Amino acid sequence: MKIAVLGAGAMGCLYGAYLSQKNDVTLLDVYQPQVDAIQKNGLIMIENKQEKLFHVNAALSGTDIGHADLVLVFVKSTQTYDAVKENQKLIGDKTLVMTLQNGAGNDRDILKFAKHENIIIGTSKHNSVTVEPGKFQHTAFGVTTIGTMDSHSQKDLIAADILNQSGLEAIVSDDIQRIIWSKLFVNMSVNTLTALLQTRIGYLIRNKDAWDFVKRVVYEGVEVAEADGTYFDRRETLEMVRKVCIEAGDGYTSMYQDRKNKRLTEIDKINGAVVEQAKLYGVPTPYNALIVDLIHAIEGTYCELPD
Repeated sequence: MKIAVLGAGAMGCLYGAYLSQKNDVTLLDVYQPQVDAIQKNGLIMIENKQEKLFHVNAALSGTDIGHADLVLVFVKSTQTYDAVKENQKLIGDKTLVMTLQNGAGNDRDILKFAKHENIIIGTSKHNSVTVEPGKFQHTAFGVTTIGTMDSHSQKDLIAADILNQSGLEAIVSDDIQRIIWSKLFVNMSVNTLTALLQTRIGYLIRNKDAWDFVKRVVYEGVEVAEADGTYFDRRETLEMVRKVCIEAGDGYTSMYQDRKNKRLTEIDKINGAVVEQAKLYGVPTPYNALIVDLIHAIEGTYCELPD
């Protein structure tokens, strides 16, 4: 099967590497050094303290390689529309387009270029960190949960089979909104707070004050989800976030890495999306609003010159 992965960051490389064992995979990215390294040396994954080499194709974003059977979108959520538009030649009438990105609204951006019934959205419990161009570390393992925007489509079953055959455990859910919200609860707390505190994921459950903030952020999100029509038990949701912190305790989140490397984050598609949704229902979200402002303030320091 011909598969294109948009975004050769840590997670794009992880899925691209696994999928390349059974499929013809091409990683597309805007970062020339990453493309060059993969073309020259292959893709190196560090897993369980061992290195493994994968021979994966790589090309600059926008390169016309023809229609793909599956397009996996792993660019930052703020870049979804532009990335899919630039690579729309990959998408034919039968092409499945799957997003496992952070944030909300990625499916709506993709919908402008792909058929409604061919769009698959999901979550991943894997964690991966870039080491250097062409090399990454697989730091946490887990299940990939996917579903379709169209309740009558069974394209998610096809995508799950592709993932499972490549060693990526995948399950299908028929409640897409629950998938979206569950993913947001983790990202809006774990991703953002590790970026603010500049720490590994596990710190959030080891420090009482940090965990208290996680709780407040998640509880606000649960209230917004309920107002939007999807009910979650607060304590069960918090326990789900805690388990993520345990399983990926030694890892670093993508937003932590963005701050470390002075890159703009996906905050507006994560906590920002929750804050905007809350306004529609009159639900107060002071902690999430504070996080959005703090992350933007940090991003503003990237351009500041030292005295």
